[in-house]
Amino acid sequence: MILPGVIYPSRKHAAKVFEKFFQLNPNVYKTNNSNDSSASSSNSLPAIYHEGSLTRFRDDTDRELPFHQEANFMYLTGASNLPGASVIVTLNSNFQKEQLNSKDNQLIRVTENDVETTLFIPTIDPIDVMWSGLPPSIQQIRNRLSDLSEVRFKTELNDQLQLLSSTTRLLTLPFISNPIATSSEELLKALHEARTTKTIEELQIMAHANQISSGAHECVMRALNTDEIQSESEAESIFLTECRRRGANYQAYEPIFAYGTHAGTLHYISNDSIFPKKFKGVILIDAGCEFLGYASDITRTLPLGNNGIFTDEARAIYSIVLEMQNVAIENIKPGIEWEEIQILMHKVAAKGLLNLGVLCNLTIDECYEKGHVMPFFPHGVGHFLGLDTHDVGGLPRGKGKHPTLKYLRLQRKLEVGNVVTVEPGLYFNPFLLDPVKGSEFINQTILSGYIQVGGIRIEDNVVVTETGCNNLTYSVKSISEVEKLCSVNNKKT
Repeated sequence: MILPGVIYPSRKHAAKVFEKFFQLNPNVYKTNNSNDSSASSSNSLPAIYHEGSLTRFRDDTDRELPFHQEANFMYLTGASNLPGASVIVTLNSNFQKEQLNSKDNQLIRVTENDVETTLFIPTIDPIDVMWSGLPPSIQQIRNRLSDLSEVRFKTELNDQLQLLSSTTRLLTLPFISNPIATSSEELLKALHEARTTKTIEELQIMAHANQISSGAHECVMRALNTDEIQSESEAESIFLTECRRRGANYQAYEPIFAYGTHAGTLHYISNDSIFPKKFKGVILIDAGCEFLGYASDITRTLPLGNNGIFTDEARAIYSIVLEMQNVAIENIKPGIEWEEIQILMHKVAAKGLLNLGVLCNLTIDECYEKGHVMPFFPHGVGHFLGLDTHDVGGLPRGKGKHPTLKYLRLQRKLEVGNVVTVEPGLYFNPFLLDPVKGSEFINQTILSGYIQVGGIRIEDNVVVTETGCNNLTYSVKSISEVEKLCSVNNKKT
């Protein structure tokens, strides 16, 4: 077990990959296609060979970098912390080959009972044991990853590959170099497509990652505006400590702790500034832990100074961003194009900025069509989330033509089981605003009052369900709840 009651579903994942692979290759494996020039391969079922990550080192030194498992290997095995391992995945005799003759490849079904997954681990190196201790034994791995069919040492790997190459079409990924297995872009596409919808077990892991990160965000809120946090780095240290305390050893990405105008930089990661004594503004915190290889990705923007209460300007912008996120979440459901959510975000932002007077002389639709919100909201509303923070499978059709879709990492219809981030924001970055300084559609006088806000983003992680979506992120975000945790008055003893 990897969590209480959770067994990593490696064979279920492999079954999904085979299904997607057959759908992407509708004719290759027709068993009655004996006249095809590829008849020899068409009579051989596919098998998968893949290699996990190796321990990496800093340039020109023997110091190890933190180990991170290759995501596709993790998906097929659950082996999040085993350097140098390999895997072979095959279809067993339970699989009904007759399915491959179906006229509708959507009907091909592969179940976990049709799949055999064998993990191969390095043999024990006495020198490694001297420095790092004993690695997990085969039995320990079997106990932890009990859905695997077999766990063996890599001394048996080459014989297995030679045997499979004569009885199957042995495939591997394009970035794996192996003289026996055939490189397959279609296999990589199938893996990516399988990973876009999460299994129940994956959702349980991701919910746990969100629970850890949400709790860590609220710990920072409670410590903010006290002597405990007087800099970006001190805020970051509390978040990291709380994640470690709750069982997450790694962050899913470089955390962002950006106060004041730093919050206008989308991926600010310096996190090294000390807060001025009488500062009144916000700190934007974009941080999420990784748990068992799965990412969380959460952003909260908090009142900094001003006794833990939002300034009038920050409150106004925060209210618009919160409305943007609420509208997005309300509209997420199976079948909706993610581009529709992006367009909706621009229109909600336009309404808010027009009401404030920052934008002027325009209708809401004109704001969207002419891209007038882009200097304030330049990025996409969200992306797939999973084994990678910006998870795979989001751009099957390329980038959209409208400027507001330029940085949208997800451009496809949503399906049940997708996990997406919902992260609208409004920013006042001089670099982005300088090109529109003379615009007749921006009231520069009113805009100048909001420059010091820097930027506000709110980000949750949601899973698409049959009827809408379920929010995995529980950290507070309403103005009243945020101020309650951040307010100096609520921290007096």
